[in-house]
Amino acid sequence: MKWITESMKRSRKLKDQYSMRGTEIYINKQPPEHINVEYVFDYIAARVPKRLLDSVDVIYVGEFPEFDERDINAFYDSGAIFVTNEQDDEKDMIDDIVHEIAHAAEERYNDFIYSDSSIEREFMAKRQTLFNLLQSYDLDPPKSLLINPDYDQDIDDYLYRDVGYDVLNDIVNGLFVSAYAATSLSEYYARSFEEWVFGHRAEIKKLSPAVYNVFEELFEEE
Repeated sequence: MKWITESMKRSRKLKDQYSMRGTEIYINKQPPEHINVEYVFDYIAARVPKRLLDSVDVIYVGEFPEFDERDINAFYDSGAIFVTNEQDDEKDMIDDIVHEIAHAAEERYNDFIYSDSSIEREFMAKRQTLFNLLQSYDLDPPKSLLINPDYDQDIDDYLYRDVGYDVLNDIVNGLFVSAYAATSLSEYYARSFEEWVFGHRAEIKKLSPAVYNVFEELFEEE
């Protein structure tokens, strides 16, 4: 597997504290042996501008009660990212951390990201298309899909449990970058942020031009 092959070319030093362009990282519990955490942090640091990384004060890796309570792998809260040490590979860990960096940057640069409402208009237009597609499959979508861009537990449960992401990924192909991007405006932005960091910028430009235009400036290095 490419991610593992690349990481094995680097030496892995077991330690508990790292720094990623000024952001402190504490390993409370080490990831599996095959994961090179230095590669993970080097990858992110090389692709996320420092001013966006500066939105995060600290990253903690380990086991935290919220993961089981909320059925999640990572979360951002008050300047800190918490991410599980139980990862499949480096890409999985990078994905989790970058997603939460996206939310940290969203909090810090909210006015810039959403000021002209272009991303929200784009998102809600896609929600309308999704609503129509779900109706065509007799999947009984809630009306809130059409009017609420913010996170809504009922919408999340409908998409995740009633429709299911396996089915939803097929439905949103060519509309959203992933099924989860349809959950809310914030996740639409955050999933696009991930894809940008992974280099899938042509796809974002094609699927989400309003996001692409904002990211061109947001990701400018100093």
